[in-house]
Amino acid sequence: MARVHRFYSDDLFIRATSVISTEPIKEMCALQKTGPLATMALGRAVTAALLMAAQLRDRQVVGLHFRGNGPLGSVYAEASYEGECRGWCDAPDANVPLKDGRIDVAAGMGVGILNVIRSQPFEKAPHVGTVELVSSEIGDDIAYYLQQSHQIPSVVALGVILGENGKVDMAGGVLIELMPGASETVVSELEKFVAQAKPLSSLLRDNRDPSDLLRNYSGSIKMSQAEHPFEIKYSCRCTQDRVERSVTMLGRDEVSRMVEDARDADVRCEFCGRTYRVTLIRLKEILSGFASIN
Repeated sequence: MARVHRFYSDDLFIRATSVISTEPIKEMCALQKTGPLATMALGRAVTAALLMAAQLRDRQVVGLHFRGNGPLGSVYAEASYEGECRGWCDAPDANVPLKDGRIDVAAGMGVGILNVIRSQPFEKAPHVGTVELVSSEIGDDIAYYLQQSHQIPSVVALGVILGENGKVDMAGGVLIELMPGASETVVSELEKFVAQAKPLSSLLRDNRDPSDLLRNYSGSIKMSQAEHPFEIKYSCRCTQDRVERSVTMLGRDEVSRMVEDARDADVRCEFCGRTYRVTLIRLKEILSGFASIN
């Protein structure tokens, strides 16, 4: 069972999460038919959301909305404390030239801002924090947000490895946060191990587990694991009923044109990429509903 692993140092001045997020990223990108650039950006963003959400509380959700002026447009990732995640981007088939032989996520994102949305049950409005994109590589931008909005120095390492076909082979990440009150000794020790760390991609290629991913950055600092039993999974709240209600919101004229086409309509959820079929009979029922209102 793939899940986010949570850790704390014995002195409680360091907390961390690590995850192998391959399967939900694969499913999401397959549904949305993303190209390599969008797959890389979405994979990093959703992995980051999973790492951050695991440090919340029951039924709380974190959303990461990257709004850049690059060809990808907006990139959104969301995850719950219970491990459910989803995401989308404006242009799943966007492309940019390679940089030093690698996919250039920063060029795809462009210059812009990051909104971090934290939601919890029964609250009237979520809490939203906003920072500028400092590198547009996603990991650095998350670290900048944590420093600016919460005064938490952090290490954010995110990796997505693509196969020759441009599809996801492996994905994962690590988030390490220094809590208030950490001594200079703790800070310098962590900085030393982070400087010596291998690239995350090399560990993912070696099929290392989440504990190994963390030790790559925490070194000999003693870390204890906290319980977090939730399986991570791709999940979208779209349903046939919600899709049909969205068709109703298009208005009578648009639904009338759909009926005039005399065929079933395929409606795609922009959030997850799933396609729902609304039958011609159902379209006629929706159209007659407009008539009954008048």
